[in-house]
Amino acid sequence: MNEARSNRQRQIINESIQIIHTKGIQGLTIKNISTAINVTEAAIYRHFKSKDEILSAILDDFRMKLDILIKPVLKANIPAQDKLKSVLNQIIDMFCSNHAIVSVIFSDEIFVNKKVLHDKIIQLITQNNDCFKLIMAEGQQANEIRKDIDSEELAIIIMGSFRMVVKNWQHRQQIYSLKTRANTFFESLLKIISA
Repeated sequence: MNEARSNRQRQIINESIQIIHTKGIQGLTIKNISTAINVTEAAIYRHFKSKDEILSAILDDFRMKLDILIKPVLKANIPAQDKLKSVLNQIIDMFCSNHAIVSVIFSDEIFVNKKVLHDKIIQLITQNNDCFKLIMAEGQQANEIRKDIDSEELAIIIMGSFRMVVKNWQHRQQIYSLKTRANTFFESLLKIISA
């Protein structure tokens, strides 16, 4: 997503995502990346100092892309329920167009002992939480969303439930349409949160 990235850096990032998806984080080595894109390990190090720097770039790019997609929705003059559906659809579209990214974004073991990466995941979670909390608060003000549950708690419910929908799709190796499953999820979610 970052326009300042070279074509080779984007290639390294994309291949790293694929390696994590197919081999897990243990398979992400500079040697495996260099083999996959047919360059020397030294060539990888000219673009990224370490595997952690590659992971950091993956998270930065994902967060920036998400921000670009979501900001216009948040500013739109539409009901909160429509905003919620639009944001969820934007995220679903990102996952459908690059389902391997789910293996990185929802992989807790990648970030456990790496403070910089952990902090980036926290930024991503906070960004999403703030987005859903804002939408819920707007919906509560407009009497679209139930007011007996705090907007922060509603945001957590949405994020946790949505994560489970995506993780189930991932664990079942994308054998069904995530968009169809997400639409069913959204309809059920509306029954729970609507005023």
